[in-house]
Amino acid sequence: MIKEDKRFISEQGEVLMLGNEAVVRGCLEAGVSYAAQYPGTPTSDIGETFQKILREQPDLRKYLIHHWAINEAVASSECAGAAWTGCRVLNPMKHVGLNVASDALSVIALNGPNPGAMVILVGADPGSLGSHQEQNERFYIWMFHFPCLEPHTPQECKDYTKLAFELSEKYDTVIELRTSTRSAHSRGYVKLNPIKKGLSIGNFERNIPKFNSLPPHAINNHIRLYERIEKIREEIPNLNINRLIPGENSTGIITSGMSFGYTLEALAQLGLFDVPVLKLGMIYPLNHEEITDFLAPLKNVVIIEELEPFLEVKISEIAHKHNLEIEIIGEEFFPKYNEYSTGLVASCLAKIFQKRPEEQMTTSVEIFNSYKDKIPSRFPTFCAGCPERATLYSILKTTNNMENTVICGDIGCFVMSFFPPQECSDLIICMSGGLSAAIGISEKTEQKVIAFIGDSTFLHTGMSPLAEAANYNSNVLLFIFENSWTAMTGHQPVLGLTEKKLSIEKICDAIGVNWLKIEDSYHPKRLMKSINQALEEKGLKVIIIKRECALQANRWRTSQIRKLKKEGKKLQEVYFHITGCQMCYECARILSCPAIRKTEVDGLETMQIDEDRCIRCEVCLRICPNNAIHKSIINALETEVHFREL
Repeated sequence: MIKEDKRFISEQGEVLMLGNEAVVRGCLEAGVSYAAQYPGTPTSDIGETFQKILREQPDLRKYLIHHWAINEAVASSECAGAAWTGCRVLNPMKHVGLNVASDALSVIALNGPNPGAMVILVGADPGSLGSHQEQNERFYIWMFHFPCLEPHTPQECKDYTKLAFELSEKYDTVIELRTSTRSAHSRGYVKLNPIKKGLSIGNFERNIPKFNSLPPHAINNHIRLYERIEKIREEIPNLNINRLIPGENSTGIITSGMSFGYTLEALAQLGLFDVPVLKLGMIYPLNHEEITDFLAPLKNVVIIEELEPFLEVKISEIAHKHNLEIEIIGEEFFPKYNEYSTGLVASCLAKIFQKRPEEQMTTSVEIFNSYKDKIPSRFPTFCAGCPERATLYSILKTTNNMENTVICGDIGCFVMSFFPPQECSDLIICMSGGLSAAIGISEKTEQKVIAFIGDSTFLHTGMSPLAEAANYNSNVLLFIFENSWTAMTGHQPVLGLTEKKLSIEKICDAIGVNWLKIEDSYHPKRLMKSINQALEEKGLKVIIIKRECALQANRWRTSQIRKLKKEGKKLQEVYFHITGCQMCYECARILSCPAIRKTEVDGLETMQIDEDRCIRCEVCLRICPNNAIHKSIINALETEVHFREL
């Protein structure tokens, strides 16, 4: 029986929530009836939470739908479609997902979401904690005119979500809720309010000028969008989301989001209790009167924001427009890269206010930095038994460690392939950027060109570059890793594949791929033979590596073993052990399985398999050149539980 999470059922009280969970709770209280997203850190667990709630409370399916979409542009357009039937819809994405969705959103912003409401939630990632870059996506809100709320605490995440839907519905405007990795994944207490059921069935009514942004309607909608933004600008003081902390100092601070928390802590550490602070809950548009009232008595104002000077530019513009003689301090003291912290903000403010940091703060920073020397730095690596690790091993062996070979990497777990010991991704751009780059490289080099793409990425944006590669018969060997899960962001299903409704093999055939093989990287010698054949031929070649993600496969296999044992069935038990090791390091440095480590037995160095980490994929057994890895089977005549086949 599924245990219900009372935090998403109770209608009163106070509960502990992550920022992302608080957003979902806000959606339930706002009457949201539709949500769609492509998984991406730090917003993936919004979708996971919706899915969990729908499993626990199946009756909610009557009026609440959550879709894992094929990509962000599809998610945004389907959300707009649902909004145009009168629904309140949530469209979460990570910061770089906004790039993918931008083509659709640029038009949806003009149209407006009425008769429903649409909120896009964008998870920023300063410091690239879970992304391939730390792009500051706030400039989109100015370009597309998305009024943007930026919460600091989980309580604000919930409250701002509800407010965003009210504003969206009232002003026929797409509203953005901007979180960051820290605000999305920080915990705090959240006060609960009654849950509101969303619209079960909507109705679309034709309105050509509103929904068809083509000339002349595009211009009219553009004019209307400016009018809506100005109305929201006027209402900001009535929303009570901008917070003023008074002070007598002639230098003030304007900040927002997580930077506000760092700022308050930093001021306390520096003993600066007289500094006025304006915390912005809405970072676009800005109410000019609120800003000028705060700036008027000051000589200087410090803008603290992650990362590029978005607020600094807009506040400078307001100060100039209203002839305020005030020095605006920002990017010359605060870095435009990497994640902020209390220590960083305190150090910058100490320079601005010419204050010497307290000894306690200096000592804390020194202790924190000292851990870098005490804790050994480790590269992220593939899980034990990962089929991608085994594929990389086969590629390294067949190309003589990438001799005269270019490997175009992509987004997915295999981004780790550019770390030691594999070091075999030469470039990474974006989702499906590897194959696209490979097409260009192959036209201008005699080197062998290999490209990687994951199954989720292939469906996300990979079919278009594959169609081009097939059309030009580009001299590229493409590996499609079909592991059936969007593994890097938390094992969300790959739409269509996990449910076995789609076939990548059939898609490749329909696109026009003439050289295609299905391989299993757990059989490296057979895979190496196919790689050699592919590299000897000119033109486009595709090898689909069909093997489930090792984590999910091992979880399923382990659950089956437990189930069968509970039924009283006797099963085979398989163990791998090493004897007669020649210390060639084939298993540890080239395959580099984390379940294999160096140890000492009877005074001699040898490799050893950690049984608690080994998932029994047998790859090490098949690649050991000295036959030093052995397989032992207990109860050999009993039932063997295999990994499930894709």
